[in-house]
Amino acid sequence: MSTTEKMSVAALLSVNLRRKASCSIDVQWLLENDEYAREIIKFSRAQGHEDLTDYANNLEKLLFGKVADEAVTPVNVKSEQQNSAFRNTLIDWAAEGQAVDSETEEVETLTDKKNYIGHLR
Repeated sequence: MSTTEKMSVAALLSVNLRRKASCSIDVQWLLENDEYAREIIKFSRAQGHEDLTDYANNLEKLLFGKVADEAVTPVNVKSEQQNSAFRNTLIDWAAEGQAVDSETEEVETLTDKKNYIGHLR
């Protein structure tokens, strides 16, 4: 198959992975490294989206000449408890950039306010 076809399908897979799985991949490396390509194809199938599976099958056919018969179980949807724990972790990370003034109990950011623009130009 031509390199153009491979690049086209790899780019479509990359865009859909970014949109649906929030995963960014290296398209050039995908086409050059067979091990990386197999892992990305396996990961794409595991997401449980029909279009990602179709692109993964198409890319595998273009790169390796056949589609694997292995069944891949979609990734389990996280429970609400896991999601809330993840959100709390993000909130904790965001709070690391802030300090609490003990006298007024107000949150003050640690950025230099003289250099902060405050809005986009």
